[in-house]
Amino acid sequence: MILFTINHFNMKSLQLTTLIAASVALLAVSACGGSETKVDPSMRVSPTTVSAEAAGVSSTLQLYSTANWTATSSQSWVTVSPSSGTGSSSGEATSVTLTVAANTDVERTATVTFTSSDGSLSATVNVSQEYYFPDIQTATVKSVSDNSSAYQYQRYRLTGTVKNLKSDGSFSLVDETGSITVAGLHASEASYGSAGGALDSVKERYEVTIVGYRVQGTSSAQICYGYLESYTAYSEPSPDEAETVSFPYTADFTSGEEGVIINNPTFPYAFDAIWSWTSGLGWQASGYKQGNYTTESWLYTKKVNLTGAEAPIAVFEHIVNAFEDIETAKDQTALWIKAEGGEWTRLAISFSYPDEVGGSTVTSENINLENYIGLTVQFAFQYLSDENMEAGTWTIQKFQVVKDEEPEQPDNSSGSEDYNKPGWDWDE
Repeated sequence: MILFTINHFNMKSLQLTTLIAASVALLAVSACGGSETKVDPSMRVSPTTVSAEAAGVSSTLQLYSTANWTATSSQSWVTVSPSSGTGSSSGEATSVTLTVAANTDVERTATVTFTSSDGSLSATVNVSQEYYFPDIQTATVKSVSDNSSAYQYQRYRLTGTVKNLKSDGSFSLVDETGSITVAGLHASEASYGSAGGALDSVKERYEVTIVGYRVQGTSSAQICYGYLESYTAYSEPSPDEAETVSFPYTADFTSGEEGVIINNPTFPYAFDAIWSWTSGLGWQASGYKQGNYTTESWLYTKKVNLTGAEAPIAVFEHIVNAFEDIETAKDQTALWIKAEGGEWTRLAISFSYPDEVGGSTVTSENINLENYIGLTVQFAFQYLSDENMEAGTWTIQKFQVVKDEEPEQPDNSSGSEDYNKPGWDWDE
């Protein structure tokens, strides 16, 4: 009875030992690679976004794919190398190089897609590239206005005069080639799309240099999103800058500007000029521009050296037109003289006007300059207009400082007649 019990115990121990040995053997087989751990099919890429500067970039991507794959790009300026590969059943990463070419245009985007051979798996990378930002181009108003195909982000440097300044800071920039609207300015460089405003350093008739972008408006081009680079405040020129010439002196304004200097003490913003020169006509002053304005403008001649001058006189040819009457014309037009180092003095020219305003050219009286012999003198034609009355037009066609040629007096002369008075009839 005791023997049976021992044998039964030994039998159970043997079975347990055998079972343990079999399990150990199975684990050993597994450890030696007898079977693999399966991974679910998958595909992903890192990073999923790439941002590139305009100069371009190369980036390394990590692709995790259990299947064979192919890469495609939506844009030719983005390439992938290698463009295909085999998957990894364990999901190990494959390094892929993404290259973005240099940009010479506006901002742009592309998509790179990795796709498994059977099309069941995919992963994407979104690529964005900033716009090309070229150097500033110095240009004229006309060249910018006419360039309808201008690159959006091309900046232009323009220099001109401020006209038609508005409260919002917009104005017309005028140079010798034309005019273009500037839609406000920044004090310093600003990003594209940021609107500018009014600046204290930009005023009517200032000379400014600006940098901005050409933007096509509904009817014409504009300069927008710009900034002020430099400015020169407007100031009236000084008559002292005029050239000095010798006696005798003749200035034919119908054939040339003759080096005059214009100074405008009262210069409404509506005007580009009060005195203006036209070939064949001469220098003409007017205070009318779609209405009457109050103005004051001086036209200064060259300086004339009267050293050694004999019997010098001044005489001029002019047209007096559109004034309310001839007396108003005499009040609103005048001829002044100044000896170098002295003060301006108004000359008496009451006999120099026609009987009525009109379009005819008349010659002034001879203006005696004997008191100025030996001095250097300068002359100025002063024009005035009043917004409350008709603004007249005064045209100066010729000006001379010459020797007075004394006419012979007729036998019936009393010796007191003014033979230089315009319209004198010697036969009377």
